[in-house]
Amino acid sequence: MLQKNYRFKMYIGIDPGKSGGICSIEDNRIRANKCPDSVQGMAELFKDILEDTSPKDVFLYIEKVWAMPHDGKSSIFTFGQNYGQWEGVIASFNIIPIYVTPSTWMKHHEVQKGLKKQERKNILKQMAQEFINSGNYMSYQWKGVATLATADAIMLAKYAIDKTD
Repeated sequence: MLQKNYRFKMYIGIDPGKSGGICSIEDNRIRANKCPDSVQGMAELFKDILEDTSPKDVFLYIEKVWAMPHDGKSSIFTFGQNYGQWEGVIASFNIIPIYVTPSTWMKHHEVQKGLKKQERKNILKQMAQEFINSGNYMSYQWKGVATLATADAIMLAKYAIDKTD
């Protein structure tokens, strides 16, 4: 019989873009959310996801990204701001993130190189949904459907499982 306070390892994937998301997987429970619009929303969501999980039981992988030359100035600023806010929220819970580049985790999942952004996003969404459906995961506080906003985060969380176990 399990002790009352026993906790499973928690795996978290974060796609830090404004239109990104966060996914947590703990035992057979999976949860994915679109990125909140404010840093307060990020902090509240993160606190809700962690519940009483100890930082030592959390394996958090965040996409290590940077601005591209073709990005507009305002989108670069917004992206950087969102990225920094996630880093602050994570640090406030004493969790040390593991940074992974998109090319690294996508190569692991065998996503073809050179795809146009929309095509790549649709493939990742399909892969994320297949992962959810194949793992006997119980959706937790969401509908259990991968979206364009949550697909990268779901696949990052799967990457965290693959690399940690």
